Amino acid sequence: MVKTDALEGIVDSLFRFHYDIFADVLYIRLLSAEGIATYAELTDGGDMLLRDEKSNNPVGLTVVSWWKRYGHGALPDSIVEIQKLIEPLAKKVAA
Repeated sequence: MVKTDALEGIVDSLFRFHYDIFADVLYIRLLSAEGIATYAELTDGGDMLLRDEKSNNPVGLTVVSWWKRYGHGALPDSIVEIQKLIEPLAKKVAA
């Protein structure tokens, strides 16, 4: 039996995401900022906003308990449905 434990993809050719299904942690990072040193800043919503150490610009977001906080019911058995839920969070980094 095959069991998926993570999902990865790209949003709008700008962001890479990695969703660890078992830990329920979503990682989002600007493609242009991969490999850049960052620091994390806790947001009011309890997420970790990653900022470029040099410029202070936001470059990523880590969301612990993503599905528990933002999902409804069981995790959809459709990658398309999961993508629709991840995209708005990626756009928060760009804002």
